[in-house]
Amino acid sequence: MKLSFADKVKTAETPVEAVAVMKPETTAHSTGSGQAVAVRGQYDDLQGEIGGDDLILPRINLTQKVGDLGDQFGPGVIAFQKEMVLWKEGQAPLNLVILHAQKRYQESTEFGSDEMGQVVDTLEEVKSQGGWIEWRDGEDGKRQAPPWAPRLDVVCVVEAPEGADTSLFPFQFNGKAYATAVWTLSKSAFTSAGRAVLTARATFLRDGYRTGLWQVTAGKRQGPKGIYFVPCFRANGKTPEAFREFLSGVYAG
Repeated sequence: MKLSFADKVKTAETPVEAVAVMKPETTAHSTGSGQAVAVRGQYDDLQGEIGGDDLILPRINLTQKVGDLGDQFGPGVIAFQKEMVLWKEGQAPLNLVILHAQKRYQESTEFGSDEMGQVVDTLEEVKSQGGWIEWRDGEDGKRQAPPWAPRLDVVCVVEAPEGADTSLFPFQFNGKAYATAVWTLSKSAFTSAGRAVLTARATFLRDGYRTGLWQVTAGKRQGPKGIYFVPCFRANGKTPEAFREFLSGVYAG
């Protein structure tokens, strides 16, 4: 998510340009576009150039049958920072609030691969590389899958599940622990959840994502290559005013 910006961090000695950029993952095919967590205002205890490799947000992932996370936690599990289970079948839904979302485009990789293809910001960039995002009829008469697909990068505040180790959830509100995180909804996750998130902003969350509560689980689907899992986002009402004020202090992007 391209939330890059440049702010001046003024100290007693020297004004320093601080660029706070957070990258979810970088691969050989990455464009280098970042995702940001904001550092704003004046600080007397921080100096230097704050760049993309310095600040990160935790990641949320939905595990599949194939892949390292699936081996570690089992398939169909919502994992946090590759360290703990946020949700698995039989548990209460995960509670979260979306703070920011950005639609981008990602180059497709082999099913089950943990590697991420190249990511660009616009459809024009996809087309400039000879790519497309819609299914087409191939020369042999078979349907041809697109080599690129839309994705949605979501910054959210997630509530620690009951009984979870709260050391990874540094924010407190009304006796509950919270953490900021990035969740990339790509491929089937974009279809199942990303479009719901986009639709919500254009309809009942016209005052902003921070005004809406979500409950999240995972669902099982059957595809041509076997069973896979998708996130399921369900709207759960509006955020109280006091909670919105809390959110404004959690993330300033």
